Amino acid sequence: MVRRFGSALVWLLASASLYLYILNRRLIQARDGPYKSPGIRIGALAMGAAAAYTGFRAAGTRWLAVPVTVLAVAAAGEVRRWRLRRHSRGAPPVQEENAGVSLARPDTTTDLALRRYELPVAGWQGPRLRIAHVSDFHLNSHLPLAYFESAMRQVAAQEPDLLFITGDFVTYPQFAPLLPGILGLARGRYGTFAVLGNHDDWAGAEIVAEAVRSAGVHLLGNGSTRLEIAGQPILIAGCELPWIRAAWQPVAPAAGELALMLTHTPDNIYRLSGRGYAAIFAGHYHGGQMRLPLLGPLVVPSNYGRRFDHGRFVIDGTHLFVTAGIGSAEPPVRLWCQPDVLLVDILPERA
Repeated sequence: MVRRFGSALVWLLASASLYLYILNRRLIQARDGPYKSPGIRIGALAMGAAAAYTGFRAAGTRWLAVPVTVLAVAAAGEVRRWRLRRHSRGAPPVQEENAGVSLARPDTTTDLALRRYELPVAGWQGPRLRIAHVSDFHLNSHLPLAYFESAMRQVAAQEPDLLFITGDFVTYPQFAPLLPGILGLARGRYGTFAVLGNHDDWAGAEIVAEAVRSAGVHLLGNGSTRLEIAGQPILIAGCELPWIRAAWQPVAPAAGELALMLTHTPDNIYRLSGRGYAAIFAGHYHGGQMRLPLLGPLVVPSNYGRRFDHGRFVIDGTHLFVTAGIGSAEPPVRLWCQPDVLLVDILPERA
């Protein structure tokens, strides 16, 4: 009997590894609908039950090679992910405020952290340029409006020169009218710029875009804009692929121009890196939203799994900043995973 339960456990672990792979790369990225969340839960239970039953019945047979192979492949994938992540990991924040989680206090849904990074840029001759990066409000009825207002007031207190917002303003269209009042609480000294995310598209891109623009936010879409700060030319571009399928062509930065890119998903990094952009700003993953101590997040909606789940990475000389976002989607709770605002200070590169 012990052998049967051991076999069932091995099959169950292999089933969980396979289901997480499918969940992260396919199921969780599917368009929202009334059957999505129940379908994901039912699918997990059905697959787990089938695996446990098969393992129980197949104990002591050569079929044990099947789950062992699946687990070996999953382990090899994790080793590869760890190596790639280690190779591309950028410098940590130089300063953090209200950062840190406790095992005894797993609920971090509204425990907003501020993380400040420094980015020396070759050719930048202007003063320190502060960028505040926020994302993934997911306005809904689960979190009080006062929380979002407090978050934006904290952003305003940082006195950013530029404010970047990388999508998923709402989960449902009925909350779009609340956006102007929230977004208007913080502005960049030289402008606020944004792109839409997948939930904005699913909720109604035009409805969300109108609300965002009415707050004085420059919605980049798949376009770009240029401005000058302290005599220094800056290119700010947007990429809303793959959800907003309007025509998109990468804009080539001019010589000596500081080029910055906004996109919702970090999955676009290999599409955007190596094109002369100093930094790319993204959200979408929510830092996993539920992070297990030591193991990290299990569910990250990405074709690359957990490789770029949160923080700073460097790919082909391009810095990628991934925020955990401010709000929470389904389920509307964060466990051991703080919402955060990223502050990126652009500095002249030291000789």
